Amino acid sequence: MQQLDFVFAGVGGQGIVVLSDIFCEAAILDGFDVTKAEIHGMAQRGGSITAFARISEKVESPLIETGKADAVIGFEILETARSLPMLKPDGTVIVNTKYIQPSNFNKNLKPKTQQELLNIIKNLSSNVYEVNASNIANQLGNNLTVNTILLGALSALPNMPIKRESFEKAMANKLKEKYLQINLQAFELGRQSVLK
Repeated sequence: MQQLDFVFAGVGGQGIVVLSDIFCEAAILDGFDVTKAEIHGMAQRGGSITAFARISEKVESPLIETGKADAVIGFEILETARSLPMLKPDGTVIVNTKYIQPSNFNKNLKPKTQQELLNIIKNLSSNVYEVNASNIANQLGNNLTVNTILLGALSALPNMPIKRESFEKAMANKLKEKYLQINLQAFELGRQSVLK
């Protein structure tokens, strides 16, 4: 199997580390060699955070080179756009359509709108899956399920080599039992957002 590289991007508090841990455990359950790395900015204060995961029969290094990622999974639009240089030309983007407007320290600079950022993402990749994960999580009554909604979307991509059952088992291993059922429900809704 060829090596597959995944970039998870968002801001602190969105569950990126938990999601990447579950993803890596699912890959291990399916017999893949896995490496993972994280880059934390001011994550505890809502700053950028990125996690890298690589899977293959044998992986040498956890860091992904610019322009080599098979998929970018973005927890909100701005961080997704910032991570696009990591994506290879035929790579896939899963983007939560939530927009967290950045603090504007320079009053002369006008931040890009949600639609402008979505247009940038669509112009740089022909394989874009827009998932309104924040809205789905609100409907479930638990905003903390955004990450498992995006995990479900990732699991449903064509040619995803990790089995659905392995993702579900990894979730059961990593999440507290009282939160498992709602997260499995979120995972399924994420899958449906890509399969429809």
